[in-house]
Amino acid sequence: MSHLSSIDPRAFVPGSLVGPWRIIELHDFGSFGAIYRVERAEHPEAGPFALKIALYPEDPRFSREVELLQRGVHPSIPRFEDRGGWTGPDGRVFPYVVMEWVQGRLLYEWTRVHKPTSREVLRVLAQLASALALVHADGGVHRDVKGDNILVTAGGRAVLLDWGGGTYAGAKALTDTLLPPGTSIYRAPEAVRWAWAHRRAKGESYQANPSDDVYALGVTAYRVCTGTYPPAPDESSEPQRRLLAPRELATVSVGLERLLLACLSEDPSARPTSAALAVSLSAAAGEKEASNPIAPTSAAASTDETSHPGPRRRFAVPVWLSVSAAAVAGGLLAMALSALQRPGPRSPAAPERSPDLAEHVHKTPAHEAPDGGVGDEVLTSAVNVPRAGVPASAMGLPMPKTPRPGQRKPPCERGETAINGACWVAVDKEKPPCGPKMFDYEDHCYFASYDAPRQPSSEEQR
Repeated sequence: MSHLSSIDPRAFVPGSLVGPWRIIELHDFGSFGAIYRVERAEHPEAGPFALKIALYPEDPRFSREVELLQRGVHPSIPRFEDRGGWTGPDGRVFPYVVMEWVQGRLLYEWTRVHKPTSREVLRVLAQLASALALVHADGGVHRDVKGDNILVTAGGRAVLLDWGGGTYAGAKALTDTLLPPGTSIYRAPEAVRWAWAHRRAKGESYQANPSDDVYALGVTAYRVCTGTYPPAPDESSEPQRRLLAPRELATVSVGLERLLLACLSEDPSARPTSAALAVSLSAAAGEKEASNPIAPTSAAASTDETSHPGPRRRFAVPVWLSVSAAAVAGGLLAMALSALQRPGPRSPAAPERSPDLAEHVHKTPAHEAPDGGVGDEVLTSAVNVPRAGVPASAMGLPMPKTPRPGQRKPPCERGETAINGACWVAVDKEKPPCGPKMFDYEDHCYFASYDAPRQPSSEEQR
């Protein structure tokens, strides 16, 4: 029985009990979950753990995460400790999940601070590929692999976070969005093109598979090595994008570049399996050249050129040469700190919310925020890393899940539309694709609505 007086799962005070867990402190919170550092009430010497509790009663996302965590027992997958439900004073039950507490940095921040060698990056990627291989072999898919969902400890151990947006064979769909949980700039070309081809279809959803995770890991690796993202896939099935080789932008090893580009192949069948990738990444880490630090070259000075290489340069992604598949063990037991995000456009109505919860404004840049489904939002104490160059997509920007800074909130004025707790203005003559400056939502293009600056009074003018 929980000894709590609050009806808000985000407002537990130190010393409160949630099942057998005693609250030490609130670590962070997001749109769907709050993270607390906790300890076992009867065995505090066991060390701290992380408790994530839903902000919505009976939230099914927590069952999905528990299922994947229990299936994926691996050093680079958060170690599951406990699950349960906290019953509030009004009788509503809020599910929670407990994982091991681990201190670390998000991958891109780790890269900026640590300035790793190609060998260190290859070892981190090998751990992640090995974790994905275990899940893929069991019919699971993460669906939101990205640097913001990867934690690296001081010892170089990598943990893939945020499994609440994943899926597995036979899992019931939690949303009816066109695309599953994920983030636009990490979407595989086939997913982007499928979404555009089916944008007016009803009742159809793209089915993510292991090759989507491999592609997203390739995007992550490209940014780690070059400091920017590869060009966004085109919605049409035109020839391949013009992709600068990482070695034109940074001093990466040949083996790291080869495997990275294999993951970014336009053809999903040409990408390595996660198991084969894990083996090859570990092998490449043993190459002599891999001991050199990764540093930008002179060609990396222009972020715009990096993200949008011109016609004079063209790099064909090499066809993957298959290797024997095997999982590579890596790292020590780790924990993921995460909180769930709001569902994307056209998803079912969210469950009833605790009545005294304040609105939480998501601080992640809109370009890099999850764009659909119920993917988790990483919650860690890592310092924010500067944004890398984000390639523009002709499809337009994904509709943010929360209001932008300074944006008007409902009640909206005449001519405005309330979407995701904010006011938007539709551009009547514009239909998707909306381009890089407008937001796509249900076959319309939108601009955010802001209050006009206050005009100075006569006193202020003097």
